[in-house]
Amino acid sequence: MELPFEVGALYNRQKQIHGVFGGQQQGGISTPKEHPLVIAFTGEAGVSHGYHDFWDDDEVFHYFGEGQVGDMKYVAGNRAIGEHVRDGKTLVVFQMMGKGRPYRYLGRFICQSSYVQPGMPDREGQLRSAIVFRLKSLEASLGLAAGESDQAEVDAAFDDVGATSARRETEVRTKQRLFRERLIGVEKGCRLTGIEDLRFLRASHIKPWADSTHSERVDGENGLLLAPHADLLFDHGWISFSSNGRLLVSSELPSEVRGRLGLNLDKHLRREVFSHKQLFFLDFHRDIVFESRRPRFQ
Repeated sequence: MELPFEVGALYNRQKQIHGVFGGQQQGGISTPKEHPLVIAFTGEAGVSHGYHDFWDDDEVFHYFGEGQVGDMKYVAGNRAIGEHVRDGKTLVVFQMMGKGRPYRYLGRFICQSSYVQPGMPDREGQLRSAIVFRLKSLEASLGLAAGESDQAEVDAAFDDVGATSARRETEVRTKQRLFRERLIGVEKGCRLTGIEDLRFLRASHIKPWADSTHSERVDGENGLLLAPHADLLFDHGWISFSSNGRLLVSSELPSEVRGRLGLNLDKHLRREVFSHKQLFFLDFHRDIVFESRRPRFQ
């Protein structure tokens, strides 16, 4: 079915999602009666119970079902996800951005299978069995503008192995896509501009691709979501971030350029804290990438 949503864009749940299609306005899975649609919401709700949805190395999204107390049952919303293909319904996923905030549209998915994960805590802290769905995105990518900006990483990867085959390029782009998919579960938006609409953001590695191990290249915590001009500054070492979240600006960045970019580089960074792994990667960025921009004196 045709949907009025664009991948990466933000929508008000009550007005723009349920106001159009109906369905339950609370909970993690909504099943509108008048439309062949199943709406799943991913985000912080599961984290508060000790687990979270995640992308595996094969780009399959593992989505934990609904049910707050006791073992999850294959009924209601859980059944709707598991049987959406047989029922002729489209499955879409939105990302929760926080209480009172809009929801980010991640696109259409298809449920491939499900499994039971024991030992998961429920709302009361008791261990129970959870139903987890394996979902595959039907979108070519998550709509991040970063796709086109990663050509330098593709070229660097070819230089590393001395190959330019189509197969190698496909592998690199697949890893880049997995990195972006994982990154949006870590970062909500640009820490400099506050933009959260993915259509206007790029996925930037903190520790550059060429310097990263295979696992670091697809680690969402080795990244930041940045507006294009902020991404350029960060990628080339014109700016970095301190461990306490303060913006660092290279003294070699021309003052005229600073002004014309329209970024207030003197303001304090958005206050979301960095994770421990992000801080580890930021140490590398400050010491190697940002440091290379500092003046050298003979």
